[in-house]
Amino acid sequence: MITLDVILRNLGLTNFPWLLEVSEYVLFIVTFGAAPWVLHSGSHVRVDLLVTTLPKRAGLGVELLADLLGFTASAILGWHGLRVALDTFSRGDLLYKELVIPEWPLLAVIPASAALLAIEFARRIAAALRTGEAEPAPAHPTDGI
Repeated sequence: MITLDVILRNLGLTNFPWLLEVSEYVLFIVTFGAAPWVLHSGSHVRVDLLVTTLPKRAGLGVELLADLLGFTASAILGWHGLRVALDTFSRGDLLYKELVIPEWPLLAVIPASAALLAIEFARRIAAALRTGEAEPAPAHPTDGI
């Protein structure tokens, strides 16, 4: 769409002034929407140097600590995001740019994503406690799919 917008604008035919704004919103939604899936599939950036050089029990402890910190951060982000989204909904806040839209649907993406991230971190913690082993990272990013 951006390519088409540039071509049409340079030809003097028309343009889509709302396109940049929609692109920003889509980028925001896709980033927050993909984060839980990326974590679940093991496709996130992961540095296992410390975990693999430590003894197994200590490596598991580091993994559990990282998952616990991730769970905590997700829970805090989700709670704050929910409060902000509900606040903007109750006030009826609008975003005024090229398009005029309610703000809360965009902000609602944050607590939804954070909830899914917290669930995934909790699942990882439970699995590690049950098996006594951390989930291995896939050898290739697509192996976890």
